[in-house]
Amino acid sequence: MNLTQEDRKILKYEKRIGYVLSMFIFALGGILSLYLYVEENWLFFKLISSGTVILSFLTAFLINRKINKDLKTGTKFVRIERIMGTKHEIDYEAGSGALQGGKMKPYSKYTLIINGIAYNIEKELFENVKEGDLIEIHEAIFSGVLLGFKKLKK
Repeated sequence: MNLTQEDRKILKYEKRIGYVLSMFIFALGGILSLYLYVEENWLFFKLISSGTVILSFLTAFLINRKINKDLKTGTKFVRIERIMGTKHEIDYEAGSGALQGGKMKPYSKYTLIINGIAYNIEKELFENVKEGDLIEIHEAIFSGVLLGFKKLKK
């Protein structure tokens, strides 16, 4: 099945960790290069500077390579599973008590249980499914990123 625009948006959002880690490496290497530049240690300055650039690009490439492959092929894997259970519970936002005078902010958490694995879902889908229904699970082929769920019509 082909990737939708929403699927592409999810995959592009997943690439952020590769970019963040790459920029972190680049910044640390830049600080070290600046120190070597000030100390006029030209040999190590050139080595560290070029090594930092290469390592940061390589890091971003290697971390995001499977997602890039998914985006390039433009297809996703769809599997059909039976819902073993549903669960709705009230949870509390971490750290919200410090902002609201000791009262933590509650929110609803909706969960589907499929093959013993719990998946967090949106309220709209939760209200339209029940135990025993069949559901489509959309996943990226190479990276395995979960792209979404769709209830099968009876």
